[in-house]
Amino acid sequence: MLPKGCKDLIDVINLFQDKRNPTILLKAVSTPSDPEPQSKGDLLVSEPITVGELASLLKQKPFKIIADLMKFGSFATVNQCLGFEAVSQVARKYGYLAKKLK
Repeated sequence: MLPKGCKDLIDVINLFQDKRNPTILLKAVSTPSDPEPQSKGDLLVSEPITVGELASLLKQKPFKIIADLMKFGSFATVNQCLGFEAVSQVARKYGYLAKKLK
């Protein structure tokens, strides 16, 4: 999973700090993007919402939502409340547009 030419994390850090060769930096950072799923509609969420509640709204298992959050850089448990930004990222992955319930 390391960029080409890197044998450990120190090499990756040095690669990102190397300002002289930006093309290597772009190749190391760029990842193949997942195609956007077909839009399934709006997802109305009240804030705060727990991971378990979000999973039931999206008809997914909670562990899948937790794994998605980890990919986005957030760590949460099933009963932990999420902010709207995290909810919208996860909802977007499953083809929904998250909107705040007023």
